[in-house]
Amino acid sequence: MTTICKADYYYGALLSALVNEGLAPALFEKENDNRQIYEVTMNKASYIIYTKYHTTPSGSKDFTWSFSFSDNEIEEITKIHQENNKEKEFIFAFICGQKQLSDYNQVIAIVYWDEFLECVDIEKEQIRGTARLSVKAVKSSPWLRIYGSKRADMLDGKDNTIRIERSRLSSL
Repeated sequence: MTTICKADYYYGALLSALVNEGLAPALFEKENDNRQIYEVTMNKASYIIYTKYHTTPSGSKDFTWSFSFSDNEIEEITKIHQENNKEKEFIFAFICGQKQLSDYNQVIAIVYWDEFLECVDIEKEQIRGTARLSVKAVKSSPWLRIYGSKRADMLDGKDNTIRIERSRLSSL
């Protein structure tokens, strides 16, 4: 008998969204429930998608999910990017869930490599705790906001986040 883990529901949400867009993802690697890596080939390009999920956002009106990365995960991400740099585009899918379901507080943030590097210090030049990327969903906004351990959300009292489209998955 197959056991269904909590992680299967969240990774299944990404797979469902990809299939609904007419794509056929293949599981590239699975070592544990902390992350999964998929290969997706489309007419425009081929992708390797590094996926993580989080189900406990902070905030009561606007929700923020923080995804942390261990040293081993940063090494793995760097290695995958170096090995596949020219063949496939390496992107991230952060599945932002919540136990109380509603349409606006369940999002999948697609983050490109250069945006990831702006938010997460993979070279460890700035030692500010654990490597982290945060996704903030502002209610009724077509944008998600990302920031992280390398990029503060506020700088001199002004918004310093990177805005990404909520609907980015459909444009792959």
